[in-house]
Amino acid sequence: MRYAFLVAYDGSRYFGFVRQPGRPTIEAELLKAFKKCGVYRELKEARFRTAARTDRGVSALGQVVALDVIEEPNLPLINVCLPDDIAALAVAEVGPEFDPRRQAQSKHYRYICEAPPGFDLSLARRAARLLEGPHDFKQFCKHERGRSTIGELEHASVSGQKILSFDFIARAFLWQQVRRMVGALLGVGTGKFSLGEFKQMLEGQAKQAMRPAPPEGLILVGIRYLLVALRPDARAVSKFIKHLRGREHPSYEAMTHLLRAVVPSNS
Repeated sequence: MRYAFLVAYDGSRYFGFVRQPGRPTIEAELLKAFKKCGVYRELKEARFRTAARTDRGVSALGQVVALDVIEEPNLPLINVCLPDDIAALAVAEVGPEFDPRRQAQSKHYRYICEAPPGFDLSLARRAARLLEGPHDFKQFCKHERGRSTIGELEHASVSGQKILSFDFIARAFLWQQVRRMVGALLGVGTGKFSLGEFKQMLEGQAKQAMRPAPPEGLILVGIRYLLVALRPDARAVSKFIKHLRGREHPSYEAMTHLLRAVVPSNS
């Protein structure tokens, strides 16, 4: 049997998602909890796969992982075995060949931050619209050897007043692409560079790539699949909302609102 899990986490104390020797990561905590709860015996046999490899400090509400299991997973027990800043929100049986990365139809990232002084929202929105469609994003990513920088952005938007929300939807994203696009849009909105200079970046004419915005504001909101429905469990959502309380960065409040929109909670 193969099962997929919807996972939420606060990435602030972790060195990213993927396992690293001697460092705390989301993946390491998940696998430890899965094994403790008897979900799998040997990792090689489990064919563990993940949808997105988020960087250090990045959080998620919609990460998806999948693995072959020994028996039907017990979601409440798994959440007892996980630390408070990680929650398995949902679980569902999937086909034997399900791969959460390759079969993703789209991924939605949101970046939350305070608006810089004098930020011109209308100008930033004009720049965001330019990002939509097919482009060579080589000025908006950290290059990975052997991987093309050409991609297509389905949606890009900026909203808010005191607190800004940057939303991006695409089938796939390049390394640090979202944070570098945010950095560019903040630059346009604050007058650091013009809309014309922004266009030059998209056309690959800039001399240097954009620097990424800090990771703390980035949230993997969700991933869409054609035939997989992962419906969040109210108790698991409540557990994670309790962790988010009192956290200072505005992204935590945004995460709480998103969770309550999916599963109303009195917590």
